[in-house]
Order: sequence, then structure tokens, then C-alpha cells
Amino acid sequence: MNEIMVRIRFQLPSLPRAEKVVAEALLENPEAIANFTLSGLAHETGSSDASIVRFCKRMGYSGYTEFKQAFLSAANEESSERPEKIEAQDDMVTILKKVFHSNMQTLTDTLSLVTPNYEKALNAMANAKSIHFFGVGDAYAVCQLTDTKISRMGINCSAYSDVMMQLMTAANLKPGDVAFAVSYEGRSRNVVQAMRIAKEQGATTICITKMNKSPLLKVTDIPLFISTSDLTCGRDKVARRVADQAILDALFLGMTLRKGKEYNKHMRMVQNAIDLNKL
Repeated sequence: MNEIMVRIRFQLPSLPRAEKVVAEALLENPEAIANFTLSGLAHETGSSDASIVRFCKRMGYSGYTEFKQAFLSAANEESSERPEKIEAQDDMVTILKKVFHSNMQTLTDTLSLVTPNYEKALNAMANAKSIHFFGVGDAYAVCQLTDTKISRMGINCSAYSDVMMQLMTAANLKPGDVAFAVSYEGRSRNVVQAMRIAKEQGATTICITKMNKSPLLKVTDIPLFISTSDLTCGRDKVARRVADQAILDALFLGMTLRKGKEYNKHMRMVQNAIDLNKL
């Protein structure tokens, strides 16, 4: 994802209404700007010339002409970097290469969205009395894996697939606890409900989601954003969990460093116990 596209997406939630309309139109149909003059874009978006110029300057450009040139260049670059779709005639080696490319692009794009919120998330988790993960479907899979890793540190942790258990867990949280949701769209009903309850109970709420308006963001103290390159049709974005897992792994490793030798000693003890199951 090119820097200018990232900047627009990142600032989108805080833009004034008139400028937000322009930004959303450009993100939804970036190629269209090639055919628009300043007045044409204003007419198309129901905005004004002044609002568009203010938006361009907010993005760091002197005016519409400079912004338009930079935006078109960014859109062309992003289009050329977009992973190829899987085709019916692809053999397994070709599919493998495309999947790897998509995953690497997803990680690169997500890295471009990093903010100081990552440090806040690490601090909250490292100092938490307990950490509880909320997710459904394939999001639950990465929650469960991270729960397993953090539990080895001797920290009270959970990740339930059952809706009732999720809601019960959220209701039992207190200040000093962390509720962590993984939801790409940020619209899974039980995940949003659990996070709302957790926030009302005083827990610190963290989420991994895409950069877009969603009910989940309204109940999240510390949002972490991902961007995914997709190879599938429909709503099943196979690459998104690669970014989720990478973020959670980084936070886990950060926790082991913050916790120090005592927790490392505890993790070795737990590993020794697990090794008893090996032949």
C-alpha cells in the first residue's frame, strides 16, 4: 500500500465531514480522479472546491494539481503490486507463489499502519492481571493459539469459542484486566457485545481490525489496524489471519521481554512439563 493511500486511510476517521466524503470517494474509486478537474470532483462528491483544497493541503500537498499527480502515481503503484488472483489453470507451484506473495504483501501493508498504539497495547498486556481473547470463526483460531502461548507464562488467560462463555468472561472482568478482540470487519455481534461489557466493567479493550468505521471501534481503547491482500472471492480473506498472528506473536514476544527472567524461568518449567508428553 503506497504511503499516500495509507495516510488517507489513517486520517479518514478524524477528517471533517466534507473532506471525508472526498477521501472515501477516492479510496473507493481511485482511477476516477484521472478524469476530474477540481470543480468536477467537487460536483461528483457533493463537496466544494475549498473543501477539496483543504483536504489536499491536509495530506501535505500545495493544492489539487500536486495531490492529483501524487495520488495517480500511488494508485498505479498499488495496482501493480496487488497479488494476482488464483486462476483455474494454475498449478500447485503457481498457487503457492501467489499465496506467499499475498501473505508478504499483507504483512508489508499492515506494517505501514503501525502507530504508538502498539506500545500502549504491550504496556496494557504486560501489566494486566488477566488477558482474555474474543473472536469467532478463523479469528478464534489465532485467539486460541495466543492464549496457549501466554498461558505458558502463568498469566490468567482465556479464549472461548462458546458465545455464553465469552459474555460471562467479559462480565467478570475488572479494571486491570485486558479484553482483546480479533475481528476483521469489526461487526461480529457477540464479539462487539463482549467487548462492550468488558469496557463497561473497566477492563482495557484492545482489538485487531481493518481501518474502517465499525461497532467494534466504538468500544475499543487501543485499536491495531491491519491491511490484507486477498486472493479469494466473497468475504473469505485468507491472508488476514497472517497479519493477526504476526501482531499477536510480536506482542507475546514483547511481553516475555517486559516480564523478564522470572517469567522465562516459569516458561521453561512449563515446557519441561509439556515435554513429559513426548516419547
